[in-house]
Amino acid sequence: MTTEKNRKKETSQRENVIVRCADEDLDDFLLYLVKILGYSKKTADAYGHDVASYLLFLKEAEASKANPGKETIRTYLTERNVQGLKRGSIKREVSAIRHFYRYLHEFKDYPENPFETVVSPKAQRKLPDFLSHQEINEFLNANAKRTDEFAKRDQAILELMFASGLRASETTNLRLSDVDIKNRTVLVLGKGGKERDIPFSKKAKEALEIYLSQSRPLLFAKRKTDKSSDEGFVFLNRNGRPLTVRGLEVLVKTAAQKAGFPLRIHPHMLRHTFATELLDNGADLRVIQELLGHSSINTTSIYTHVTFDDLKKTYENCFPDTLIKEEKRMEKAVVFDFNGTMFFDEDKHVVSWKAYAKEKFGYDLRDEDFIDHVHGHSNYAILKFITGKDYSPEEVLTFAREKELFYQKLCEDDKKNLHLVDGLTEFLSVLKERHIRMAIATASMKPNVDWYIKTFHLLDYFKEENIIYDDGTLTKGKPDPMIYLRAFDKLGARPENTLVFEDALSGATSAKRAGAGMVIEVDDKKRKDHPDLNGLVDLVIHDFKKIPLAIQNFLCL
Repeated sequence: MTTEKNRKKETSQRENVIVRCADEDLDDFLLYLVKILGYSKKTADAYGHDVASYLLFLKEAEASKANPGKETIRTYLTERNVQGLKRGSIKREVSAIRHFYRYLHEFKDYPENPFETVVSPKAQRKLPDFLSHQEINEFLNANAKRTDEFAKRDQAILELMFASGLRASETTNLRLSDVDIKNRTVLVLGKGGKERDIPFSKKAKEALEIYLSQSRPLLFAKRKTDKSSDEGFVFLNRNGRPLTVRGLEVLVKTAAQKAGFPLRIHPHMLRHTFATELLDNGADLRVIQELLGHSSINTTSIYTHVTFDDLKKTYENCFPDTLIKEEKRMEKAVVFDFNGTMFFDEDKHVVSWKAYAKEKFGYDLRDEDFIDHVHGHSNYAILKFITGKDYSPEEVLTFAREKELFYQKLCEDDKKNLHLVDGLTEFLSVLKERHIRMAIATASMKPNVDWYIKTFHLLDYFKEENIIYDDGTLTKGKPDPMIYLRAFDKLGARPENTLVFEDALSGATSAKRAGAGMVIEVDDKKRKDHPDLNGLVDLVIHDFKKIPLAIQNFLCL
């Protein structure tokens, strides 16, 4: 819902900029894009916003639209850069303005295009998200086991999108007359009104046949109005109406959750997976371009960046030093403590433990108790310190759940600070890209771990089985090395090849005793009672924005 509101807000803001600009040439240009070139209103609005921003700048600078001059253009681009626009956004704006001036030159007798010689900034190319061969099969097979009322429809959509590489809009606009079940082809109307025939797999055919004969009639029967007129759209929503692009996005995401698939999926990921599968299996790039409906081979060529294993093997055979470095990197592993290391929450843990100890046991926890008896320690050890009693695993879990409700509420009430440490997501992305094994070793119990996974999208980076926590089988908490030894074992990593990030005395001691090759202290500058870890750690960092050379060298980055 929030995403939908944000989209509507962005659309409204674009339209406001165009209205404020009040330029007749721009209005004519937008009509040209839609009526003559066949652009969608959404695309035209995006062009309009970019051009209107430029025209408003010209008005404010009292510069000529027909002959703005190089200095004015340079000032405009500099200003957009200072305003924090990414290189990709500036590149898009330059392209839109250049297109606008071409229109003015051709249809309105304006002089030569002043943006024809403007060099666009090089945008960083974002590699598309895709699923591996194993992952896509696991996802489709898991979804096929669902038995809910929308399972057959969802399976037909997923199989067809993967088998044909359809865009989200192409999928939702698909009509019954476009589908040739017998010959296993679909007629797709792509961008710019271009049609293309695309084959689909036998599995997609089977899923479509089941959906069309069994599920679609039931969905159409749910329609409350206009039951007499079936527009012929292939895929319907829960109310029997044609599925929308936004509805498709929610459907795909929800399908993964219903199937118990651990990765977050979006519709375009299936299209990227389709292209990557073709390239991995030797398809010519021109064939893939045709199937995807790309107007330029340059757009298709991005897939060569995500599937270059064969090229890499050839290169490494010629340059063995590169292979040696890669092998060394593959031996490395990283283990993170969580609280105070990946997420600065020490103040909230202090407040929640104090409140819970007082309310439940009438015990006043002192600030000095936290270093020696709370931070990094298991819930069992903390409860025993507070009460002096032993508890069964079931009792510890009950108490932990109660206490975590205090903690989670404090975190959720402070949305501004509910995020991973600065630079961490970028660092995790690098580790994942370089195939360095990663784990989390936390003294937290399952209720909080589940909350962490959901809140911080940890499964984007970590396998669920590599998130080690107090599940009742960890009989010895930090500073005992048990939890880190278990993490190393889960990763299949040698201790001396493993780097550990910690923030607590007990945790750093645990990592050292486990034989970690490098232990890094993450120091939250705002933390008042940060322990002295001299002698236990190799390095101290305050965030992950700039990774020290020592860490890069250890991990062979």
